Amino acid sequence: MNVRTRPTIAALFGLLAAGMLFTATPAQALQEYYIDEITDYTNSNPCDIYDLNEITASLKTALDSDGWGGSRFLNDSAWPQDFWEECSSSYGSGGDDYVYGDSANLAIHAGHGGAHYLVFGSYHGSACGVSMTDNARMGAMAGSQAAFAMYLDCEVIQGSDLGTNEYQWLHQQAGWQNAIGIGDDEPRDFYNATGTATNADAWLNQMSSGGRDAIIATTETDSSGSSLDDCWSFHNAATLKGNIGNAPRGSGPACLGSQEAYWYCYEDYQN
Repeated sequence: MNVRTRPTIAALFGLLAAGMLFTATPAQALQEYYIDEITDYTNSNPCDIYDLNEITASLKTALDSDGWGGSRFLNDSAWPQDFWEECSSSYGSGGDDYVYGDSANLAIHAGHGGAHYLVFGSYHGSACGVSMTDNARMGAMAGSQAAFAMYLDCEVIQGSDLGTNEYQWLHQQAGWQNAIGIGDDEPRDFYNATGTATNADAWLNQMSSGGRDAIIATTETDSSGSSLDDCWSFHNAATLKGNIGNAPRGSGPACLGSQEAYWYCYEDYQN
């Protein structure tokens, strides 16, 4: 069983010191991951659905082998509040994203999901889910460290909503627009593929088979002088394994602040 421990103050300040650099140098960002995986969904509680296969163990091994650091919590050790914004109870009482989900460059939820929604197997704090609209503000506010989110769930990202319901302050998000299944080692294979391909190409190539509608979306700040071309430039360059684009965006909305203007671009593919 995993023991939930908080990072040291030194580690937290180290993460906060990572700036938004767009180069492939090793000093670009501290490469940290955070993984919540749920396979056990039959616990006689309101979260019950059906059980799933384990899919992030080999991914964690690959990340560790490449020098990433991080945490992986399973089943009862994975809580919805890991992805709830901490800065205000308006996002849900007991949010802890600044220590967990939004404390690392790469944030991953593996389990059941729905449109804009992550489902957990443990009924913690009278909740078993994360509304990406009401609860989560990944990459901004209290945590502000997530740059890439991987939703290993059904339907979480919907391209039709990116221009109106995009509350996360992330560089990239990857998932599917329909109900899917995921092979045990597919997340690892995607990550390894980013050694020779961009995140976008690797995701669409790996995750679109069998009728799965894979999607990867990029969002960038609409600042003075920026354009949609800047979004596509990032989209077509970022690689996890190459450490290009792994640093957080920075300068996101303040606590309880409204969503700032942004550019978005995405690709989806169903094989």
